Amino acid sequence: MPIANWKTQAYNVIQSLLFNNPHRVIEYSVKDENGEWKNRADDPAPVVRLYEHEAGPERTCLQTVQFVHHMLIPPGGRHVKELHIHPDAEELVVITRGSGTAMIGGESQTVKTEDVVYVPPSTGHEFRNTGDEMLGVLFICVPVGEGLKKLAGMQAKAKGASS
Repeated sequence: MPIANWKTQAYNVIQSLLFNNPHRVIEYSVKDENGEWKNRADDPAPVVRLYEHEAGPERTCLQTVQFVHHMLIPPGGRHVKELHIHPDAEELVVITRGSGTAMIGGESQTVKTEDVVYVPPSTGHEFRNTGDEMLGVLFICVPVGEGLKKLAGMQAKAKGASS
């Protein structure tokens, strides 16, 4: 039975990839200088991104969910450098501690411990800590539409390779 503890799986001190799917299909898109959405993976990153890490073989076990990751955002911080979308995924975000602001589709909403936020596909989103203590956030990202098609293709290819 795989078990993950975010305190022992930290990246950048406050992030941890708890569980991972071996097939990466989720796109992370940001606006370019012309205001058009582009895949962030096409740009070189100044640091290693969380999704470029593996969770380890015992925790790379998810079949449909792409990842489950935990983050502690310090006061005044935000969960990402820029507003972004996942055109091929939906996301559930669970607030585990503290309070902050969710920016979803151009709307701002206060969030607090025990809230669960739904982020639809292709919807700009980010979370900010507007409180005085760490904001604990659990992200669960699941492919939809083209993401599901890509996942099914990768799973079939992997199954064929192992036969």
